[in-house]
Amino acid sequence: MLNAGMIGLGAWGRKLVESVQGRSAEIRIVAGCTRTASRAASFAAAHGITLHPGVAELVADPAVEAVISTGPAGLHAEHTLAAIEAGKPVLAVKPLALSGSDAARLAAAAERRQVLLALGYNRYFYPNAAELRRRVRAGEVGELLHAEGDFCTDRFHTLPPDHWALEDAHLLAGALADHPLYSMIELLGRVRSVDARAGSRGTGRAIIDTTAVLLRFESGVSGLLTAAGATAPYERLTYFGSLGWVETRGRTLSYRYRSGEEETAALPELDAERAQLECFAAAVRGRATFPVPVEDAVHGVAVLEAIDRSARTDRPIEPS
Repeated sequence: MLNAGMIGLGAWGRKLVESVQGRSAEIRIVAGCTRTASRAASFAAAHGITLHPGVAELVADPAVEAVISTGPAGLHAEHTLAAIEAGKPVLAVKPLALSGSDAARLAAAAERRQVLLALGYNRYFYPNAAELRRRVRAGEVGELLHAEGDFCTDRFHTLPPDHWALEDAHLLAGALADHPLYSMIELLGRVRSVDARAGSRGTGRAIIDTTAVLLRFESGVSGLLTAAGATAPYERLTYFGSLGWVETRGRTLSYRYRSGEEETAALPELDAERAQLECFAAAVRGRATFPVPVEDAVHGVAVLEAIDRSARTDRPIEPS
């Protein structure tokens, strides 16, 4: 059993706690810290979590063997670095940081301290995502030509005005589409350039709520991303090849090949949050390799930073 500390006990942190606490034989959350301790006190007590006053105290706790960083995006780099420097393995909820240089600094620190740095990316563990990867890697769609990913949500309508996700310090244009982006980096390789256009049309708030991105990969494949935070929920990821296409929507998988073979299927349900935490625990114990390479996580941040710059300047940008 891996005893972990949780930085951040907001909605996502609580979802992660509830996915494993009292249910997993691999990992449990024994300590936590949050900017709003008064709101988290009853939740922590109900789940047997010791609340610390801050990150420094949590990472110094000898009972904490590893750290899960789920706080505001603009603080991910600071929090994750504190855990690494304390010698603790870290599962850092995406993104690792908001700049490529900060993400690279985290990877270098983890290498120097010889601790695991893992990207918290729950949709990697969806059964339909695994089947999509299998079909693409097996060559079933042929030579890859193009990929498209959409991530749409109504979160910018529903978040309270004082929520951290609405603050410029925590926002990158297009970052809502990071799930399909990480899949594309995994299957298509490094991104050579991005060309993004963005707007603020759906909420009346002074935030970018819609971003469209053209991607060019070093492999020569093209990609499109759509991130919309002010509409009804919708998720799609499609890979087009010379023999056909394969696509996930939500938790379903569809494919159609030039041979005429086609199918749409709903794959079995899986607690992806529990799966990623147990995979992290196994990697910390040396029983498995965490499946998302840290190099991909760092490059993903550099691409997100480039998308943000492109969206704000209306010109193509090459990730650093």
